[in-house]
Amino acid sequence: MTRRLAAALEAESCSVEEWRVLALLADGRGHTMSDVADYALMPAPSLTKLVDRMVSATLVYRRKDPGDGRRVLVYLSARGRTRHRAVSVLARQAQEQVLGELPGVRELVEGLARLEFVLERSPEQVTAER
Repeated sequence: MTRRLAAALEAESCSVEEWRVLALLADGRGHTMSDVADYALMPAPSLTKLVDRMVSATLVYRRKDPGDGRRVLVYLSARGRTRHRAVSVLARQAQEQVLGELPGVRELVEGLARLEFVLERSPEQVTAER
């Protein structure tokens, strides 16, 4: 999947790691560098270099955490949101292509969707339906 994703993102000169950072920050909440490193599957020093490049390209920006002034949060900029939308299409296509080639994937996806639906409901709703 990573190879296919890298090949798809190459059209936009976007690395898989950059895509992971964009994907996480797209929620708009702001994340610590350690959270971003965990999500992007990168060691902290490498992530710092990547985020520095993304800051220079005005894709992301850093701000002090309002709840804890010692921490810094990373956010997606307007330009970063535009880039995220552009590369999301490519990433989704790559994922669908890979999943479409695997046997039994449709059934797995449908089962996971049903499980997610059940897990999102309150225990009272599930008990009432039994």
